[in-house]
Amino acid sequence: MPIAIQLSELLAFLEMNLGDPGSADADMANGLQFRGKEEIRKVVTGVSASLEFFKRAVAHKADCVIVHHGILVPRSPYIDPLFACRLQFLASHGLTLLGYHYLLDSHPELGHNAQIIKKLGAQRNGPFRNGWGWYAEYPEARERDAVIKDCVSLFGQSRAEYLFGPDRVRRLIVLTGAGSPLYSELPQIMSRRVDLYITGEIREWDREVVREAGLNLIAGGHYNTERFGLWALGEVIAKELEVEVEFVDLPNEI
Repeated sequence: MPIAIQLSELLAFLEMNLGDPGSADADMANGLQFRGKEEIRKVVTGVSASLEFFKRAVAHKADCVIVHHGILVPRSPYIDPLFACRLQFLASHGLTLLGYHYLLDSHPELGHNAQIIKKLGAQRNGPFRNGWGWYAEYPEARERDAVIKDCVSLFGQSRAEYLFGPDRVRRLIVLTGAGSPLYSELPQIMSRRVDLYITGEIREWDREVVREAGLNLIAGGHYNTERFGLWALGEVIAKELEVEVEFVDLPNEI
């Protein structure tokens, strides 16, 4: 039966399990972003912080929300009305906000990328782009169409499929969200003979870059590829701390 825990206990647990992002992520939260109630009876998880998400979390009786994309803080010294409205809602409902951006991308077990690799039956084979993603490999090469089919089933959609690489897949890169390959990374990707690049969303010019590199790429959607770490983290919190945890879906086709 779910119990109540203290916010300090939850924060200590998350720090122990997710770690410290260091200087890898200067733009988004990796930890406590807004302190609300000290007693936590229910945690709601979701992909992105927004006023609509906060309203749904409160409707689900949340005391604390954990998201991948936290609130973006204004860069100017002036508080804009959208930011103020979000803070006001959090404060008026005593809702604690925790955001884990880099840490839910980079974690070798609970992260989005690691979870996708595991569910696809591959094995991690070293960090990519400073830990934002991972190289991975199958023990034996698989038919490309079968791997693509698994990806579409896993993500629930395919925003783009650029099949310009080998028809058998052994080596992968998985970098969720807005993680399409950078032009400067292509020599490294090609030298490591990557067969398939998996991400969330792409840019208009990526198709021709991928064609010229002879690479397969699938984009499963920013939102859909960045639910996996939240699901995994929620399961660990519920099991270890015995507090109620629920993922609240706010689907986004991007």
